[in-house]
Amino acid sequence: MKKIFKYFSLFVIISIITSCETTELDLTVNPNQVGQEDVDPDFLFNNVQLSFYNFVEQAAGFTSFASDLTRMHAATGGAIYSEAYSPLGFDAVWEAAYADVLKDISSLEPLAADINLTYHQGVSKVIKAYTIVTLVDLFGDVPFSEALQGNDNLNPNADDQAQIYIDALNELDLAIALLNTEPSSFPPLDLFYGLGGDGTDATTQAKWVTAANTLKLKIYLTARLNGTAINTDIASEINTLIAEGNLIDAADEDWQLNYGGNRQNPDNRHPAYSTFYENDPGGQYVSNYYMWTMLFEKPLEDPRTPFYFFRQDLDATNEDNFTLQCATAATPPHYFGVTSQYDGNNTVVPFCVTDINRGYWGRDHLDNAGLPPDSNKRTVMGLYPAGGKFDDGSGGSVQNEGADGSGGAGITPILTSSFVNFMLAEAALTLGTTGDAQVYLTQGIADSFSKVSNFAGSAESVGNLALYQSFVDQEYLASMDDEQRLEIVAKEYYLALFGNGIEAYNMYRRTGYPANLQPSLSPTPGDFYRSALYPSDYVNANTNASQRQRTEQIFWDTNPAGFIN
Repeated sequence: MKKIFKYFSLFVIISIITSCETTELDLTVNPNQVGQEDVDPDFLFNNVQLSFYNFVEQAAGFTSFASDLTRMHAATGGAIYSEAYSPLGFDAVWEAAYADVLKDISSLEPLAADINLTYHQGVSKVIKAYTIVTLVDLFGDVPFSEALQGNDNLNPNADDQAQIYIDALNELDLAIALLNTEPSSFPPLDLFYGLGGDGTDATTQAKWVTAANTLKLKIYLTARLNGTAINTDIASEINTLIAEGNLIDAADEDWQLNYGGNRQNPDNRHPAYSTFYENDPGGQYVSNYYMWTMLFEKPLEDPRTPFYFFRQDLDATNEDNFTLQCATAATPPHYFGVTSQYDGNNTVVPFCVTDINRGYWGRDHLDNAGLPPDSNKRTVMGLYPAGGKFDDGSGGSVQNEGADGSGGAGITPILTSSFVNFMLAEAALTLGTTGDAQVYLTQGIADSFSKVSNFAGSAESVGNLALYQSFVDQEYLASMDDEQRLEIVAKEYYLALFGNGIEAYNMYRRTGYPANLQPSLSPTPGDFYRSALYPSDYVNANTNASQRQRTEQIFWDTNPAGFIN
């Protein structure tokens, strides 16, 4: 992944040199000898954006630790939790944060401040805030105030995690103030919202203010169980944001990573597309549980299903038994106690192939069995959000060197209008904040359906939204109390989150929902990861660091031990 973006960065920089007026760089000079005064802020800003792409994919993308634990992506690294992840596996996300995103921002900020590049500064502070709170959400205490000092401090101490949340909120206040001023100039490139000149730059700048406010909402909601730790009245702060009316509420305000359809020089496609639509996806599988939630948990199929998943083999029952090793095996006894959350549907959560008669072919949670020759049979990510292929029932292998679907021109959603509605629904139910939770729930579903059906200029219909909303509304109204209503809100949020694992992981630790996530194949998988392990690079190189336990909880996770699994 990192290699992809290094090439992408070079491509972008070359494009800017040839198409925009920028400060000339003498490419014959050793870059190790270039002084701070010689660095072009536009190039640094580009690197901040590109590095952030890599960080978000490492922390929240389809194959991330967070996506694995919430059964969006099949976790296949081990049969029990202690074997599934190691400190080495977290080096990439740590490096993306510290060696790239935060380092580039620390270099950019003084340069941008000197010449009133308030757009550069403001956007970078929004990115910094997201990065540091995500590090906290994964690791707890991490270096911040003593970080990035080079030889002056090779062993930075970790800051208190709650204080980093406070620092992030302060960064967002500064970002909003900067973005509400006129910069001396705009950067030539904004990979998130675009810059077009002719008056549209100010519109883009305003969208970053909206994104910053929405990130504040996310931070407050994530910390809602322990607002005192960040010295905040969470409900009051959320009500203020609602009253100000400047949260993401339209598709053109959605904060997301936007990928292209270029296969080589550089490959700037969605990472999941590059995995599934080339030659061999290796050990990557869509989760059986996630497909089951859309196909069978309700008495009607989720209309987003053909956008989310593409079936290469429409009838897995015709395959040889060796490619369906678990298809005839007995369901593990510990699965039978876990059923649908919706009334009147006691279907047990899936084991093995979700629906072999229709070709939905995934993998179970913590199934690390050897890989059968099924790369052109397994279900892959579809049109949304990976830029793959819409499932029209035609089937067929997509291992065609990137020739299928939308060529990988997908997205990774960070904060969208549908996410906002689900967050506000949760806040209304748990904190009593402004608004009707059911109205937010209904709008969240509608925004998700609209985004999916209109994705990449698709001409496909998303199906019967009204029928789906009617069923969810009936279940919501039939709920006995706010806790049951929260479970429905959380499940619908979970389904809208496809492609963003970190928000699902945070919600799961915060609420315990979805409560019926698929169990591991082993009845004794060990303790669940309430947080990630520190990376090996950090623990081995920093004398002030010591490894944490996976049962250690983030400051905002005040739920009891054993709360989730």
